Amino acid sequence: MIRVATDAAARRLMSRALRGDIRPGWKVLVLVYLIGTFAAYGAEEAPRTYQLDPFSQATSGYAACPSVNPPLLDEQQMRAQAHSRAERGTSCCLARTCECGGAYKHDPEINDRVIEALRRDARFRDTSVWVTTTRGFVTLQGCVHNASQKRALERLVKRQEGVATVWNETAALPPCSDERKRAVTSRGAVGARP
Repeated sequence: MIRVATDAAARRLMSRALRGDIRPGWKVLVLVYLIGTFAAYGAEEAPRTYQLDPFSQATSGYAACPSVNPPLLDEQQMRAQAHSRAERGTSCCLARTCECGGAYKHDPEINDRVIEALRRDARFRDTSVWVTTTRGFVTLQGCVHNASQKRALERLVKRQEGVATVWNETAALPPCSDERKRAVTSRGAVGARP
């Protein structure tokens, strides 16, 4: 609304200036105003990103594991997600299949609970794991040392209150030599072979 009003005011001033309806002393001020108004059009804003779900690193003991980026959305994706989430929350509340306020309401608490459990368990000190929670669905990403550690991680997370499902996307990588650590870290790919 403000931009439309500014556009209209700028057009009126421009037409008055072109017709000569502005006193000579005001022409400089009008020129400065018009330059400032139109310069704002040239300056584009950086694209914004949004993070709707809680995301945190739980452990950081695996030095060769590349970092995981949070799930980010652009504005259009965020609006679609927000609409879908509101619709889902309203329909499940009306059907009395979930607590009113939406299924996403307790995600930060669940995420914190899972992170705390992972940090307290000594079996996972040598792992690097990131946790994201959406509607009680917990996604684990990062690196563990073997398949049994990966299974134990999943079992521990499933036992936490509020966790509905666990998606374990961690990579089971064997312990690395110094050469392999440098190769994996420089490539930035989980599971990359030298």
